[in-house]
Amino acid sequence: MIFSTTCDTRRRPGLAPDMRFLVRFTCAAALGLIGSAAHAQQPAGAQPAGAQPARDPVAAEALFKTARALVEKGDDAAGCPKFEASLALNPSASTMLNIARCHERAGKLATAWQGYHRALVLNRETTGEQRRRGLEELAQKGIAALEPRLPKLRVVVHGAPAGVEVQRDGTTLPAAALGEPLPADPGAHEVRASAPGHQAETRSVTLAEGETVTVELTLRPVAAGSPDKAEAKVQGASGGGVPTWAWISGAAGIALGGASIGFLVDDLSAISALRENCREVRGGTYCEPGYDFAADNARKNRDFALFVGLGGAGLVAIGAAVVGIARSGTEQEPAPARSTVALPWIAPSGAGATLVGSF
Repeated sequence: MIFSTTCDTRRRPGLAPDMRFLVRFTCAAALGLIGSAAHAQQPAGAQPAGAQPARDPVAAEALFKTARALVEKGDDAAGCPKFEASLALNPSASTMLNIARCHERAGKLATAWQGYHRALVLNRETTGEQRRRGLEELAQKGIAALEPRLPKLRVVVHGAPAGVEVQRDGTTLPAAALGEPLPADPGAHEVRASAPGHQAETRSVTLAEGETVTVELTLRPVAAGSPDKAEAKVQGASGGGVPTWAWISGAAGIALGGASIGFLVDDLSAISALRENCREVRGGTYCEPGYDFAADNARKNRDFALFVGLGGAGLVAIGAAVVGIARSGTEQEPAPARSTVALPWIAPSGAGATLVGSF
């Protein structure tokens, strides 16, 4: 959703300094809402989906040398991330081998095993037959050394119902992977199975080196009138983002603020006309012949009242929208079943708001 507004605060004839301040304040409040909305929709540091760093072999080589020097000193915490950065700038088998060794030293055996296999794939692009064979030998030795140490996790779902979904550590497993012993890093893992109309089941397991563990799950149908509480909780938490009422309130606030500024400008125009055509004299006020004093005076009073009323309502609406946008980042609430929105309207003879909503 995109909002667009323009605030003109240039000096106008007869525009008093305090009135210029009010105009600028209203504009600032409206522009502030747009900034908050843009910030809520685009998190800081966000990049387009699928964006990949451009290849830079020179920078990759510099990072590789720095990483190797750090690792040789025993500083994996600083060196290994630089290998990762080098790989992102220029994928190569030698860099991938070093990353696999980093994972192996960290005890992430399955991740290291995967890294050695990826190094074999990248090695196809290595120039020089002798170098390519040397790197392949290193990768194969790494794989062979890890094979007997690899923990494996087998997931079995008995009587798997239609639409079953199984996740291991948050990653969905293909149906063909069920029942197969799959490599996993040593340590704690979580397996979760769910299916429409069935109670979800979650199991936690801890793997040791060289161990193969089987996790067996059985999904039970949900009894009539007893919804799956776990699924309901997940569904309740899946909603999020800025609530619709905050956008509507913000748009209404900006519209009201704009209308308020318009009436303020017209009010100042009426005051300027009164000052130009009328002056105080002894015993009363003298106006130029033919000048309609009463019309401009009524316009002045009406415009000022509308400026105050619409401006105040606009600021309240903008404030509510800002609060709604800010709260959406920390808590997520289900959309209300009923909603009512005030839509402002403006006419030459006055202004107001119309209530629109679902009941």
